[in-house]
Amino acid sequence: MSDAAAPSPSPAPCVSNEDASVPIPGHTLTVRSLVAGFVLSLVLCGVNSYLTLSFGVIEEGPTIAALFFFAFFFLSSVRITTTEMAIVATMGSAGGSLGFITNFFAAEAMAGEPYPFWTMVGFSVVTSLVGMTFVVPLRQMLILRENLPWPGSKAVESVIRALVEKGDPKQPWYLLVSTLACITIVVGNTDGGFRLWPDGSEIPLFGLAALGLGIAWSPFAIGGAYLMGFRVCVGFLAGAIVLLIMAPHTPTPAAPHRYVWPGIGFLVASGLVQMAMNWKVIVESFRSMVPKDGVEADDHDAVMTTRTLLVFGSVALLVTALFSFFALGLSPLVAVLLIVVAGFLQNVIATRAAAQTAFNPARVMGVLLQSITALSGASSAAQNLAGAGFVAGSGAQAGNLTGDMVYGRALRVPSRWQFWAQLTTIVPCALVSAWVFTQLQARQPMTLEGEGLPAPVAKMWAATALIFEGRTEMPPFAWQAMGLGALAGAIYVVFERFVDQWDERRNQDLIAKGTPPDPTRFSPTDLVPHSVGLGIGLVLPVSFDLAFFVGGVLLWIVLGRVLKVRDVTLTTIAVGSIVGEGLGGVLKPLLQMAGLITTAS
Repeated sequence: MSDAAAPSPSPAPCVSNEDASVPIPGHTLTVRSLVAGFVLSLVLCGVNSYLTLSFGVIEEGPTIAALFFFAFFFLSSVRITTTEMAIVATMGSAGGSLGFITNFFAAEAMAGEPYPFWTMVGFSVVTSLVGMTFVVPLRQMLILRENLPWPGSKAVESVIRALVEKGDPKQPWYLLVSTLACITIVVGNTDGGFRLWPDGSEIPLFGLAALGLGIAWSPFAIGGAYLMGFRVCVGFLAGAIVLLIMAPHTPTPAAPHRYVWPGIGFLVASGLVQMAMNWKVIVESFRSMVPKDGVEADDHDAVMTTRTLLVFGSVALLVTALFSFFALGLSPLVAVLLIVVAGFLQNVIATRAAAQTAFNPARVMGVLLQSITALSGASSAAQNLAGAGFVAGSGAQAGNLTGDMVYGRALRVPSRWQFWAQLTTIVPCALVSAWVFTQLQARQPMTLEGEGLPAPVAKMWAATALIFEGRTEMPPFAWQAMGLGALAGAIYVVFERFVDQWDERRNQDLIAKGTPPDPTRFSPTDLVPHSVGLGIGLVLPVSFDLAFFVGGVLLWIVLGRVLKVRDVTLTTIAVGSIVGEGLGGVLKPLLQMAGLITTAS
């Protein structure tokens, strides 16, 4: 995974979507795909609501949903179709990505008072409707008018084709075993489970265990590392090393990650500088709003009629404005500004970035929207956080569904099927995300400092909210620590861009000489820490950082390069690890409520 922008593709003529408007003969919407997609959207929403607060990173869900659907119905007498897989992937992606909004709920709790349950549900629904409204123009601008790489969408398409066209009977069993094993590991550990085995182990090396040196036995960190890329895992290792160096100088040397200020500074500054270096993507995002040569794309696969869009959009935007005014206390000006900027403009930028590069600006986009909200008069922490919340809610629908429509179009799935299928998941997933957050908050109250879930994204937004509110009661040296972290983050991403460009030139030279780079061997840049892993690693416990690194070594090096395990099998193991950790984490409070797990130590 790299934050460097991919080379901008040359403009291509608008292509007809005629083929996509007619599904492949024999491919229809089936009851089993809609039911499975609906159930998986709820499961993935709950899983990611837990994972995003535990680790700060999630896997949105299309590949996970496709794999599970394939595993469920592989032995069915009715053949699985690519259309069914695309619908399930779309619905799973909708639920999985909405789990990201619990960062907003957590930030509100850290900066002031947590939202009531129904306010959280309502906020998720209205911001999701805003995102769904702007899917139509996003599709028109970024899919029909442009010829963009869409690496994530094409990866999902390749997984779906591989599963359907070259079905591997072993993959469902790998998925079942890895998921059940990881659920068992999580539910049985000492972190709120049955206390049958430890959730982590100290590493007695030069007395560094007293500073937090250890490894967490986390299935998500170890298995999910495969989907993040090896350089991100190296970034987590670098974050752990920096924390151990900082530890003696922090107020909490045994848990240096609780001194969040350097990490927050690094995350914000690195994200802002990345956006500045990707300025071409932002400029092209705004240019894409204007039809090339004044000619609109010929769309034979319209999501809905213009009249339906007008009615749907009017209702969605009106309900959102009213909710923002009465439930959140935002002025009409701020509400309209958030709808336009957070709902549309930031989604144009973020979605185009996802279409061209591996850079995901969602975290720092939240900070930017907080600043806009504060400058517009809503400077209190509770209100300026609404900017970040709009990014989380609308982006979960708009950006992800637009990307889903790319592989849907390639697989000749009508866009209207994907749109209305995703729409059915919004309200139930909003209920799930709010419920999971309330359970986690009751078990481990969300705080900016101290014990509790790491929640790096929520802490970044909460700290920013306090700054925009003008609070000055920061801990000693917090401002200076944030400044140093910000300086380090800004310098590091510039260095990272230089390394990426050097590696790209090196690969081009090798290709020109007729000796293309061997993907099975290390490149010198593989050991350069990725800024995303490094930044999040500064806010996670050292034991989690090392777990990510160990997972990267195990899956990328040992299993992938040495033992030559296939990519699809490693992906299946990673998916089982992610879902197993998430389900186990959600199950523990349920088992505690049922009295099956006692909370006493």
